Amino acid sequence: MLSLLLDQHISREIAEQIRAKRPEIPILSLYEWRDGALIGADDPLILREAAAENLTLVTYDRQTIPPVLMEWGIAGVAHGGVLFVDNRTIATNDFGRLVRALIYLFDQEQRSDWTNRIGFLPAPTP
Repeated sequence: MLSLLLDQHISREIAEQIRAKRPEIPILSLYEWRDGALIGADDPLILREAAAENLTLVTYDRQTIPPVLMEWGIAGVAHGGVLFVDNRTIATNDFGRLVRALIYLFDQEQRSDWTNRIGFLPAPTP
């Protein structure tokens, strides 16, 4: 089952809003996961620990995460999946749009295995 982990650059309010609307969706903010112990941690550590708990990372970070994924792909290191969000498609401060997009994605992908999967979060239709 798809379980989401929002990185530290996505407001924890997104997870709170999704849980309020759809409590069955497994979603955590990095701020609450493990009591925030990995806030500011290096990407490889976050990805490794997320994979250990079958969490798919949701992030706007297209600078530092892709090189890690490329290196891991070559080395055969598994990850729990990464879902990129493009700021031009869903602005970081557009909470409503991000919430709708994540709920829609969950409805489509909830039974999918996201191990080693990489994708982009599509914008929700209005």
